[in-house]
Amino acid sequence: MTLLVQMTDTHIETPGKLLYGKVDTAVHLQESVREINAMQPQPDLVMVTGDLVETPSEASYAHFSSLIKPLRAPVYILPGNHDDPQLMLELYGDTALFPAVHSTLQYVIDDFPVRILALNSHFQGSELPDFGTHRLQWLQQTLAESDRPTLIAIHHPPMKTGIGFIDMVGAQWYAGIRDVIAQHAQVHLVIAGHGHTDLIGRIAGVPVYMAGSTAHQLIAARVHDQAPAFDDRRFPPVLHHWVGEGFVSGSDPWPEWVGEKRIDAESGLEWDVLKDRMRGSM
Repeated sequence: MTLLVQMTDTHIETPGKLLYGKVDTAVHLQESVREINAMQPQPDLVMVTGDLVETPSEASYAHFSSLIKPLRAPVYILPGNHDDPQLMLELYGDTALFPAVHSTLQYVIDDFPVRILALNSHFQGSELPDFGTHRLQWLQQTLAESDRPTLIAIHHPPMKTGIGFIDMVGAQWYAGIRDVIAQHAQVHLVIAGHGHTDLIGRIAGVPVYMAGSTAHQLIAARVHDQAPAFDDRRFPPVLHHWVGEGFVSGSDPWPEWVGEKRIDAESGLEWDVLKDRMRGSM
């Protein structure tokens, strides 16, 4: 079994500071942590796909660390455009959160039936992505090491989204990723963040799931290149479930009252009885 829960774009500030003066991203992250800890069964791991903090500093990363500490499942992180990958390495390099020993600050998780490759699309001084030759060579070499089913995690979505502010960098930055994935049939899913909205696309025939933000959403126009609207709504954690021949993915809020509201509990009938009724005359 591989159950991976994704959170993204948490944008944590220093303690007591609101994002843009109006969103308490710490409270949003606490709510997501509670939902994840209530899940049954517990996920195998939690992956936070970048933009951990709004402005990188030891204080903001310490606040982020304190907020995710209650998570019961193992947690892994990767950098987004708001992060400082080198500072992340200094703060987390000797922990299991960010086992990025390679100079690309990318890493592989080999502890589960599905391999997980965490990539680094950070481009210093820009919100746009970068994925140069050195990072691409690491991806090629790491995929060549095993033909086990593989999930790739990256901050920027390597696909055309139809959203102007995400696509403005063009497709060239992920052309190499597309070519490498096309050579490796074991890649079943790519997960990303950055866009602050949930969207599904493809790269080299492989699904790309761009998750909404834990901090807030951006309501973006399609077709017309217009500035997005700000929405302080929290997007719930996303569950990526390996079912043996591929992944099924979707937002997975898990409220604390879920046990008492199950339809077998409310109806007073055993679940097997209810399933028999669903089958009908089959």
